[in-house]
Amino acid sequence: MSERDLRLFLVLDALLDHRSVTQAASALGLTQSAISHSLRALRRRFGDPLLVRVGNTLCPTPRALALRPGLSLGLSELERVLGQEPTFDPAHSTRCFSLATPDYPQFTVLPELFGRIRREAPGLDFQVRPIGQGLAEDLASGSLDLVLAGAEVEQQLALDRALMRVRVISEPFRCVVRRGHPALAAPLDLDAYTTLPHLLVSTGGDRTGIVDIALAAVGQRRRVAMTVPSFPAAIWMVAASDLIATLPKAITDRASRHDVEVREPPILLPPSDAYLWWHPRFQHDPGHSWWRQTLSNALGGSTLQEPTCQTNHLDEA
Repeated sequence: MSERDLRLFLVLDALLDHRSVTQAASALGLTQSAISHSLRALRRRFGDPLLVRVGNTLCPTPRALALRPGLSLGLSELERVLGQEPTFDPAHSTRCFSLATPDYPQFTVLPELFGRIRREAPGLDFQVRPIGQGLAEDLASGSLDLVLAGAEVEQQLALDRALMRVRVISEPFRCVVRRGHPALAAPLDLDAYTTLPHLLVSTGGDRTGIVDIALAAVGQRRRVAMTVPSFPAAIWMVAASDLIATLPKAITDRASRHDVEVREPPILLPPSDAYLWWHPRFQHDPGHSWWRQTLSNALGGSTLQEPTCQTNHLDEA
């Protein structure tokens, strides 16, 4: 690869990051004219417009999106090889780390974790955001460090084959009903379970989950009488109604303060799995590695295993 090719690829990477000739020029310390000239050369090289103007934004073509994962990874690896390996000291860093996650880690694991980090590394800042659109793009650009989630993000993230993931949570499901519920007068068997109205936590808006798949395998079905997007809301709803909910054990372990009872499901269910997802361009960044490992430790792991890109579990029950 020639020096000219490297400059062109740096320009393409900056344009895909910023979607603006002006901002790409500022990021690279070049003139807008130089960026425009390089974009013309890139278009000739690939036989594709690569970025087209829509209003005030440059939007990538499908060819540019296909080039992005390999381009980002290649430039990141080249930068790592040519540059001096940086170090990261959380106790003295003022870096800001980010995480997208459903709500339940925010009241099961993260409070204790952030309390400890605030004592040991008071200069660090954190941004925790909900699961939403644009996760793959934000991971690639670096505006989002990590996603902690299960299958509710599979379709979004599996579209980018460059993304990496490692399983950090695998826990059983438990059932909760309000204390004094008539269903507690007898063992919770499969007939009673399928007769009760169910509450489903659905972060993606679906009305089926792991329970429905397991029931269908034995020729049974349930009535989902209510869906909510929040795990804490599920506990409150169950405590005030005749509904039953099937939730990850980390949730039901913290439900004792509410007016609910916990029971074993009367059907064999696969575990509730959750993963950390990130972009490989940050795989060797010491700060990013510290953030990944810190979350993994808090979630029950000790050392991150080799990441994969395979997905096959649903997390909604």
